Amino acid sequence: MVTNDGDYDYDMEDVSSSFSPKPNLSLNPTQPLPPVAPPLPSDLVYDGATPLILAVWDPATTTPADTAAFFARWPPSRTPGAYASWIAVDCRGSSSSSSSSPRPPRREQDVEGLLRDWEALKAHAHAQQEQEKEKARQGPKPRQGTERGTGTGTGTGTGTGSEVITVAALDALAQAHGILSGKWLIYAPPSQIDDLWARVVRCGAVDDAMRGGRAKVSTIPAGGAGAGEAHVVCVYVEDYGDAGEVGRVREALRREAGVRWRIGFKPDVYTRLGIYKGNEWGIRPSRYVA
Repeated sequence: MVTNDGDYDYDMEDVSSSFSPKPNLSLNPTQPLPPVAPPLPSDLVYDGATPLILAVWDPATTTPADTAAFFARWPPSRTPGAYASWIAVDCRGSSSSSSSSPRPPRREQDVEGLLRDWEALKAHAHAQQEQEKEKARQGPKPRQGTERGTGTGTGTGTGTGSEVITVAALDALAQAHGILSGKWLIYAPPSQIDDLWARVVRCGAVDDAMRGGRAKVSTIPAGGAGAGEAHVVCVYVEDYGDAGEVGRVREALRREAGVRWRIGFKPDVYTRLGIYKGNEWGIRPSRYVA
């Protein structure tokens, strides 16, 4: 079951997080193998300034041999972050995909507009906080006439008394600017990440359990593989507000990839706006937990 009131409130894209799930994988830590050879320029794409090693596959035509060759060339436990920040697979396919329910076209994302409106919303919230502080300094006003309650409910998800920065407000920004995608996040140590990554990608690309999709895995974090820093796998959905889609992908990960421990889901709009654990608005970074 996918819930939005889970007890996991952690930085789900901070690969140095102390959160470490205990997957039931029968792998023993070994001496780290040497890094793989550097990528060619043709192997890389850029998301802004962030380099990714990307494979684009069609679920209708991709074979096990294709995926095996990719995993052998780019195991995340042996791919330095100096080469690329992420290894990614996009297997949403083409019109030839065998999916009975093809995905709708993705909306264009207006990141610039999102950040502009976010700054305006924060300015409004901070101004409101200053007004509340000034009222507190002045003390309560003398009561006149009938006494009334002064209700100070803070709405959903805020921890500072602000009624401006709420989960609903972030959802409205996401809708207005087309930032509707989100991802399930799965952490694993270097000794387990290659096997986990392969099972997740096969789940989406070959078995078509997720009707094709997008996923990425972090490369060797700062400090090197020997430091034992966790990797993170991100498995995407196109609309985080579609509970059926979110739950279907989670079930595919559980059933086809063996991810049976609890994991968290984070909307991309939260990532764009820097909503991490301990944010001043008191909003959980984990929208769903299952």
